[in-house]
Amino acid sequence: MSRDNCDNSSTAVLAFLAGTVVGAAIALLTAPKTGQETREMLADYGAELKDRAKTLPDDFQEYKETAIERSKEMIAKGKELISRGTDLAAQGKDFLDEKKRTLSEAIEAGKIAMQEEREALAHKLEDKD
Repeated sequence: MSRDNCDNSSTAVLAFLAGTVVGAAIALLTAPKTGQETREMLADYGAELKDRAKTLPDDFQEYKETAIERSKEMIAKGKELISRGTDLAAQGKDFLDEKKRTLSEAIEAGKIAMQEEREALAHKLEDKD
């Protein structure tokens, strides 16, 4: 569960509880009931609110556990991606090192071949003289 979902769920629960309290207050103010009826209604609302409040810690614990589990999964996935990236970077470095070595060998072979041709040309020019 993402953090946004936890935040949204927490907000929804708190909004629900606030709505219950506001609704009870409006009902008390607008309902033409006797004092006894009003006290009974208040007791009922209080009991209902108490029951709902008891489930809140469980709900929040569930949200927390879900968030922790999701975080662990994301961390594990991140570590896996970092490991794969590191391996790919090492493979790329090895590839470039091999190409660099091959290129250096080719340049060195070209220098030697050029020196040999220069010497062979110099001998031909000396033989003509």
